[in-house]
Amino acid sequence: MKIIILAGGSGTRLWPLSKPEFPKQFLKLKGMDKSFFQQTIEHSLLLGNIEDIYIVTGRDHVHLIQEQLKESGKDLPEQQILIEPMAKNTLPAIYYAVQTIRKTGDDVCVVLASDHDIEKPQVLTETVKRTAELADKGLVCFGIKPSKPETGYGYIRCGEAAEGGFKVAEFKEKPDFETACRYVDAGYLWNSGMFMFHTALFEEAVKKYSPEVFEAFNEKTVDEKFNRTPSVSIDYGLTEKMEHVYCAPLDIGWNDLGGFLAFYDKYQSQKDTDGNIILNDEIIIDGSNNLIYSKNKKVALIGVSDIVIVEKDDALLICHKDQTHKVKDVVEISKEIW
Repeated sequence: MKIIILAGGSGTRLWPLSKPEFPKQFLKLKGMDKSFFQQTIEHSLLLGNIEDIYIVTGRDHVHLIQEQLKESGKDLPEQQILIEPMAKNTLPAIYYAVQTIRKTGDDVCVVLASDHDIEKPQVLTETVKRTAELADKGLVCFGIKPSKPETGYGYIRCGEAAEGGFKVAEFKEKPDFETACRYVDAGYLWNSGMFMFHTALFEEAVKKYSPEVFEAFNEKTVDEKFNRTPSVSIDYGLTEKMEHVYCAPLDIGWNDLGGFLAFYDKYQSQKDTDGNIILNDEIIIDGSNNLIYSKNKKVALIGVSDIVIVEKDDALLICHKDQTHKVKDVVEISKEIW
């Protein structure tokens, strides 16, 4: 079994903790002794050996990967760090790794994101091994059992049972809140963005369902492949089109930390009686449901609620918790004025 780790990322949703030059996967948040990327390497080693791991990333992040591998005492062969000349979304990134793997023979592959928080990696490992035979029949998605209605994720409706998993009946786009409630009540799963497949089957599927990507990757050099390929996600390019797609349910304490709202779940154990997340010695008087994540400064709040305050180095973010999805807009504007 081979493991493909997607380690690109723009670092915009958790600014100022993460930045384009230092995206989320390389962060060590409070209470973490390893970064998300380093944790993903550890999870991968439950599935295979170091020589079975392939990392896809951009040029700007190679040095971070090398530094964090060295810090973890992991010696990954240099040729298994695959550098994208430009970001073209998940399907070209995964296909790049698949083509590389196929040079030495076909195998079953698991695709993991490098920036997800997983509390129970052993359960992930057991599920992957238990459902690996499904990868010979089609593409396997891993669906997360929802803990609540969530509008930030796509959903999967499972159909008939199939060898430890289910046939996918339908994929659903990110819903509004009322629709998300109905999906959760109906037993739908979150689409985690983790996949499993056989490399030969994957290439056949790319040829059939995303011929533009397939033709582009017939070019000789990596630069030519990425210059020619369209930018397309694996969901849009393959999984939503394929006939044989399966889902393996997971209950692994999963959080993709796609924004600061997710911190309310990650640090739930550190909420006070008013729902404030207290990570240091912050003082909050007459306030509720606030999140304060400060690296260097002492912070006090009086008479405000539902506020997110994040401080790191020379940057400070203050916003209403319902507006955290606009943090990436700050990053774009900052490129012009800072």
